[in-house]
Amino acid sequence: MTAQHILQFGQMLGLSCTELNANGDEQALPTTLITQALADFGFTDELDVKLEEEIKQFWLRALPPVIITDQSEMIQFDLHLPIEFVTEDLIWEVRLNQAVIETGEFTPIEWSLNGIYHLHDMEMQSYQISLEQPLAVGAYQLVILDQGSEEPLGESWIFNPPSVLTPTNAIKPTTVTALPTTDVVLSQLLTHAQSSLSTVAIDKTDALALSARLTQLQQQFNTEKEQDEFALTLSSITATAALYQLHLAQYLTAYAADGVTATRAETQTVEWQDANCDRYAFYLWLVVTANNAQPTDTLLRNVDFASGTANEDSFTAWLLADYQLAHCLLENTDGIVAKGINSYKLRQDNYAAFRALIDFTAMQSTGLVLNQPLSIMQQWLTMGDAGIWQNHEFNELLSIILLSCERHACACYYQADDELPAELMAYFDARGVQQLSLS
Repeated sequence: MTAQHILQFGQMLGLSCTELNANGDEQALPTTLITQALADFGFTDELDVKLEEEIKQFWLRALPPVIITDQSEMIQFDLHLPIEFVTEDLIWEVRLNQAVIETGEFTPIEWSLNGIYHLHDMEMQSYQISLEQPLAVGAYQLVILDQGSEEPLGESWIFNPPSVLTPTNAIKPTTVTALPTTDVVLSQLLTHAQSSLSTVAIDKTDALALSARLTQLQQQFNTEKEQDEFALTLSSITATAALYQLHLAQYLTAYAADGVTATRAETQTVEWQDANCDRYAFYLWLVVTANNAQPTDTLLRNVDFASGTANEDSFTAWLLADYQLAHCLLENTDGIVAKGINSYKLRQDNYAAFRALIDFTAMQSTGLVLNQPLSIMQQWLTMGDAGIWQNHEFNELLSIILLSCERHACACYYQADDELPAELMAYFDARGVQQLSLS
């Protein structure tokens, strides 16, 4: 595989494969460094074959995985089709929760030709399509169909985030309890017993001893109660843990596709938990709650793309790390292996896992905090004494976060410090992302 091919492969994965030399001229990074970065992404051998396969899949995919509209009146995308389809009258459909809400016809050859690619004996052509179709804030599916066929030629997700987040006030969760808990009942009994003691003519020393005994019995009962409840909970969780772990990735994908929009207050109720106890939504609620290290009065959760950060115990980091939804392994100079976000793989999967993660986290939180906001643009991959930048699709990732926060009335913050470019801070402020000072 030539150095040019290695460079091209790295650029496809979002790696910054060039740098400025001492004269200010752009030059390619050493191929050994790019090759090591590719290995961290799981590409260790037959790079020429894998590059060819990635290019092939790029052209065979009719639509990009994700389209961001940013509340514009146009849906713009590149369409890849075999040459025999470009003169056909095709159908486009915009769907919301599987239901068609807008549709129309178009002929690809009437639009601007972007490029041509020959795949064996088949010619693929790319056209830039623009559909004038304003959409409300939300997540949609775009489907391209041939006349008389139910099998789509291509499918993509459309994300239309708010131009500015709606301000929200932190509201403490409400809990509906079916029955009073044992400790409340015991407290009421103790209060009743103590009031009864005051009306009975007994020795003061005996009264104090009896009161102390009642308190001791209450503490002992509460301890045993907690131990019994913990044992039952642990037994229930371990009995189903293997099944949950096996299917969690599918649950995340299904959740993202299904568009569940329960509010945080609803998910805290006994009624919602009972109604959803057999669904993936309940399990996501369970793991979010169990892995919430944040104070219960604020429920701010961290979103961070940088590896080895201070919030590594957050729900986001825990889920991405344990279930390997889309990460690359990074080894620093001390030989410590960390996990970084592989946004290229996330994007190829329509950000399904990331959308489910952010959506459910926003549902369970009063606010999301973007730690190290620059990490959503780029991530430094350390390899030995050197390193390389991985570029993320910033607009796509931020749009998913803002859309989820808007849908679930969840505030969004970013950590502001002197290192952030003024232009980025101004952009966040304009989009309704609030500053959160480190001091």
